Amino acid sequence: MNYRIQMLTGEEARQILNWRYQPPYDFYDPPQPSSDEPVTKELLNPDNGFHGVRDDENRFVGFCSFGLDGRLLGGQYDEDATDIGLGMKPWLTSQGKGGDFFSAIVEHATDVLKADQLRLTVADFNTRAIKIYVRFGFKVKYQFVDLVNSMPHTIMERS
Repeated sequence: MNYRIQMLTGEEARQILNWRYQPPYDFYDPPQPSSDEPVTKELLNPDNGFHGVRDDENRFVGFCSFGLDGRLLGGQYDEDATDIGLGMKPWLTSQGKGGDFFSAIVEHATDVLKADQLRLTVADFNTRAIKIYVRFGFKVKYQFVDLVNSMPHTIMERS
């Protein structure tokens, strides 16, 4: 399947706020604010680098971000790499679509954003994502415990 990356829309941002994953992936559930307006505003701020991911039939299937959003408190980050954050709709995960999904994100980062070095931060328990990242040439650079959630994470990079 082919995926397209484009700027995130307001409707897509509101959808993301309602995503709920099965344990242990519920760690990735977005916060439930009393109003979705501040969070939606942050997701739509171009400085935060959020994009929507659409499939061959133009359906919104996930998001990605390029920039500071991909960093967590407690991690050691330098300015040499472009940080990637990403998420797929919960009901589309575990169906073998992750490789193509991630491929489109990496391609956008390298071809459109002209990023030479890519970095991502992943929760250590998320072995299915780590396997995909390794397949795309990402290597472990640093491990730490997130200062907000006390969750072990790994920073992976690809040059």
